[in-house]
Amino acid sequence: MRTLSTALSLGFGDQARLLTAAALLVTVSVGVVVGSFARLRDLLLWAGDAAAPVVPGDPTPARVAGAVDVADRGLPGDRTCLVRSLTAETLLRLYGYTPVHRIGVDTAVESGMKAHSWLEYGDDILIGEVEDLSRFTPLPPLDEDGES
Repeated sequence: MRTLSTALSLGFGDQARLLTAAALLVTVSVGVVVGSFARLRDLLLWAGDAAAPVVPGDPTPARVAGAVDVADRGLPGDRTCLVRSLTAETLLRLYGYTPVHRIGVDTAVESGMKAHSWLEYGDDILIGEVEDLSRFTPLPPLDEDGES
């Protein structure tokens, strides 16, 4: 109940971002299971770019990414770093920001390989910062078409 009262005390823009982030987290969670990554990302980028001219407000990139973090903590279950980064990338594009979507791999694990996804904007990591991010070797950034 405390989470609901906190959400209701936010301004309209923050409430809208929080609800949009929650809806995207659920949608993207399903999308990565039933579809291809490239098609899903293309669709999300298209939707974000298409809606950007009519989305009001100018929150900072950190505030937009923060809405994804808050929504993720408020939803039941766990989501992967890929789901969170795709969601944040879409939400950021709604506000006219174009983050760099990175995927990195760590091959020094017992199971063979571990991957991680994060978003960079300028010199900041907006989503996906982990304590040992340097252990992941970044692949080339994803471009506008979802290709690397």
